[in-house]
Amino acid sequence: MVSGNREKARNVLKRIFEAASYRVGEVDDPQIFSAVKDGTALLVLCSDDPEAIRRFDSMDYHLHAGGDEMVCRKLLFTLDPTVQAEDSIQWGADEFVLYAGRAALAEVLGQTLILDLGEPVPPLRNEVVEVAGVAVDDDEPDMGPELPHLPLQVSEKRAHGIAGLHGSAKCRFIPYWSYHYTSTGEREVKDRVVSFDSEGSGAINAINGIKMELDPDTIEQGAVPFGSEIVPARLVQDDVEDQIVREVIEKLTQRVRFRYEKGDAIFYEEKTLKPDRNNIRVALDIIYVPVWQVRGGSRIVEVNGFTGEVLSIPMDEGVELL
Repeated sequence: MVSGNREKARNVLKRIFEAASYRVGEVDDPQIFSAVKDGTALLVLCSDDPEAIRRFDSMDYHLHAGGDEMVCRKLLFTLDPTVQAEDSIQWGADEFVLYAGRAALAEVLGQTLILDLGEPVPPLRNEVVEVAGVAVDDDEPDMGPELPHLPLQVSEKRAHGIAGLHGSAKCRFIPYWSYHYTSTGEREVKDRVVSFDSEGSGAINAINGIKMELDPDTIEQGAVPFGSEIVPARLVQDDVEDQIVREVIEKLTQRVRFRYEKGDAIFYEEKTLKPDRNNIRVALDIIYVPVWQVRGGSRIVEVNGFTGEVLSIPMDEGVELL
């Protein structure tokens, strides 16, 4: 790993830990940085150098902060697939891509990234190196990031039974734009008052734009199962808002016919009355719907993880997202 790439990787790793609410800082060794959170200290080395990795993996590190001494856990990021660390958490390209993407999503959603760092193991070495520097709450290895979502009420085993397939199953959380609109105002034409007062709510699939009914009281904020795929949204908020406003205007538009006399003749006039765009307010929030994607041979069946319904239309247009 050349120097320029190593520094880029270090900066991305720092952003990952910052997204997980770690306090990131430098230590005496320029190749290592520290990450501290709630009394847990972690030292991170980004390197492909065998000697630097061997020394890092063989050391025990203690961190002095605020009068307390903490035994440091160690994390090694390397792109060398032949490296096998014995006493460090080891990340390669797969973990780097996974957590960099989740950190970016957590930043967009204003949420805290949850890292699966496993359980700490007791130190096996006698040599101790003290460092000056600065890691999130005790990680829950079986839970993923916290998201607003419909609760997962269908188990993997039950999803296999509903799908009628034996094979692999993957839990995917599909993004939806949850919306609530209010419309106000009225028009008066020839002593007739037409009201545009209305409100409604629902959800729009942020991948394919398909609507669904949604009870806002069923949404919960919490961690999703670890290993679940969090599918990113494709439809942007402004476009969804414009779509909802157009539909509300179309729904509330009224054609009113008036009768009036002029001289000896009777006339009928028809007017189209529409609500004012400025009188329509739309509130939008991203929520996620759990979906089991069950594979058996060449068949794929998707099962709604909240209702148990077999989906006739793929939640994401059947496209694999990387």
